[in-house]
Amino acid sequence: MRSLFSPDNAVMQFIAKIFDLVVLNLIFILSCVPVITIGASISALYYVSLKMVRGEDPYIWQNFWKSFRQNFKQSTIVWLLFIAISLFLGMDFYIINSQDTVLFAVVRTGLWVICGMLFSMFVYIFPVISHFVCTTRQALKNAALMAIAHLPYTFLLLAGHALIVFLCTFSVKTFALVVVLSGICGFSVFSFTACILFSSIFKKYETEEA
Repeated sequence: MRSLFSPDNAVMQFIAKIFDLVVLNLIFILSCVPVITIGASISALYYVSLKMVRGEDPYIWQNFWKSFRQNFKQSTIVWLLFIAISLFLGMDFYIINSQDTVLFAVVRTGLWVICGMLFSMFVYIFPVISHFVCTTRQALKNAALMAIAHLPYTFLLLAGHALIVFLCTFSVKTFALVVVLSGICGFSVFSFTACILFSSIFKKYETEEA
C-alpha cells in the first residue's frame, strides 16, 4: 500500500503529470485573455511542455512566466504578423470565391498552397522562439527550413491541427467536446504531444548551435 502512494510509482507519476498539464492549461488560457498576448502565451506553453517532455525543471508557474517575459516582444510581433497575413489572405479568398473563371481557380489553388506553407511555418515558429535565441527574421527562416527539412513530422503536426478543426466543424457535440477538453487540459496536452516531436527535431540543431 505504501508503495502505491510513493512518488516513484508509475501511477503517481502519471497522476502528477496530468495535474501539471491541467495547471499549465489554466495558466495558458488566463494569459491569452488579452488577445495580443496569445503569441507570447503559445511560446511559453511550448517552453514548459518541452521541459516536461524532457523531464527537466518542473516549476510550471515560474518557467511559464519566465518564457512569457523573455519572448513577449518577439512572439507578439510574429503573432500580429500572422493575424495581418491571415486577414489579407481571407480578403483574397473572399474576392476570388466571388469569381468563377479558370484564371481565378488557378489563383485559388496557389493561395491554398501559400496558406499551407505559411501555416506549416506557424506550427514551428513559436516552439523555435521559445527554445532558441535568435532574431525574429532568423526564427521565421529557421521555422520555414525546419518545416521543409522534417516533412513527416510537419505532416503529423498539421494532421493534429486539422483533426481539431474537423472536430470543431463536424457537429455541435464534437465542438462542445473540444471546448470542454480545451478548458481542462486540451491546449497543454496537444503542446506536450507536439513537443515529443519537437524534442527530436531540435536535438540536431542544439548540437549545431553548441
